[in-house]
Amino acid sequence: MLKLVLKTGLWVVFFGLAVLFFILDPVENALFPRCVFNALTGYYCPGCGSQRAIHSLLHLNFAGVVSHNFLFLPAVALIVYHYIHPVLNRIFYWKLPNVLYFKNTPWIIFGIIILFWILRNIPAGPFSVLAPE
Repeated sequence: MLKLVLKTGLWVVFFGLAVLFFILDPVENALFPRCVFNALTGYYCPGCGSQRAIHSLLHLNFAGVVSHNFLFLPAVALIVYHYIHPVLNRIFYWKLPNVLYFKNTPWIIFGIIILFWILRNIPAGPFSVLAPE
């Protein structure tokens, strides 16, 4: 029973936040916090622009998503893959391994995030495209 209540509560919070991000633009509303790393250092972290990217994604503005945070769509794709993989294996009777659970996958993802973090802070083209709008 407790598990059901927690799961329901998480879904309510998730949809509540989705409605909030759909209605309010993080650029124009002080309700959304500013990135602490950016405020302290002036550099962009790998997550900078994610709130604006969520707002753009909920409005199906994919160009806006990419311009705010280039890694946001690949991250969403990985999350979708994580949940759809076992469903597809079950439906089609596949026994395909989930690549997210390979030994080196976390290190590869970590390396991509660190590289993105460094490159988006180089103030020259073509890297300046990676900085949030």
